[in-house]
Amino acid sequence: MNKKKWSVTMAVVLCSSGMFAFSGLLVPSLANSAVIAKYSTATPVSAKASPAGSAVPVLKVEAPVPVSTVNDDLIKQMTEEQIQQIYYYLELPGDPHISGRAMSDAEINRRRVLEDKYVYDGVRPQKPLPLEAGQGELYLDIKTNTYHQPERTWTDEELLQMIDWSYRVNLVASKRNITAPAVAVPQKFSKAEVQARAAESVRKLFDADVSKLKTNVMLVEPGYGIPSFWSVHSEPYKSLTLLGQGQEYWQYSVQIDPDTGVVVDTTAFNSVMKRTPIDAAAAAAMKKDDSWVKEATRIVKDKQGEKRKIVKAYLTGTEVNNKRGMVAVDVLLEDGSKYNAEFRYPGKQLRCLIYEPAGKAK
Repeated sequence: MNKKKWSVTMAVVLCSSGMFAFSGLLVPSLANSAVIAKYSTATPVSAKASPAGSAVPVLKVEAPVPVSTVNDDLIKQMTEEQIQQIYYYLELPGDPHISGRAMSDAEINRRRVLEDKYVYDGVRPQKPLPLEAGQGELYLDIKTNTYHQPERTWTDEELLQMIDWSYRVNLVASKRNITAPAVAVPQKFSKAEVQARAAESVRKLFDADVSKLKTNVMLVEPGYGIPSFWSVHSEPYKSLTLLGQGQEYWQYSVQIDPDTGVVVDTTAFNSVMKRTPIDAAAAAAMKKDDSWVKEATRIVKDKQGEKRKIVKAYLTGTEVNNKRGMVAVDVLLEDGSKYNAEFRYPGKQLRCLIYEPAGKAK
């Protein structure tokens, strides 16, 4: 399987599970494909200042739950010739080339809103993305593996054509590349059990109820250097619209060990929260400030409910985390297990809590 083909396949898995944006659960090279980087839901996020004192997560729940018919519609509409064209495209070596002007931030946001309309409201382009020159300023020259983009502002029709093409490619790739194993992998926990454990972890750590959010549960099989884990991702329905409109919302990603059922990572993501890098003076002051360590131990004991004795807690990874605007604290337990609590600077909002059992802790 060539690199682009694998990247598109994994994009299908992630998009279908709702994990794609911000999670960072998979290897960084996964997003190297130009198809994913420029035309998937993983478009760049413009950071904005979060409202002051936003300690309580803004969930942006809505009802009723929207329903998508995209895959069913495409299965009915796509001709054998169109499917064969995508097969050909998936086998092209290397990443696609880009010719023309890149999308502006405003166009990226328009695309996000239109994608939700495409997925949930049945909005479609008048015609598919052209695959050769002569039918518009936006087209994919499939013979040379080159996307030709307009030098002017993109129209809604052009944005919809690109959205439609990405969903067609993902659908065909999923049908071709993602197959059930010959022997079913034993699962010690059902999806319902995993989802319940994830929801409880989010409730404990972030005081957030995810019951009205779009939640996807997926067992990620080992491969490409990634260990197997249950992934549970919760975000608002039509989150792309919220993102495109610059509205604040939260999403939650939880990883669970498939053998033990133990939650090993619970992370909260904010769509617009700005990171504040920690300068040298602040970093020096932080070394004398034990409030970060105290907050980490409080969360481990009071929120996580850990009963084992804490033998040591200290700041870790400071050089890297200072650049990220994060403060991480390792909390070691008497049996050799470890928690890593990561906070946003300077407000001490918990970003994630990671657990390493004694046998796996480094």
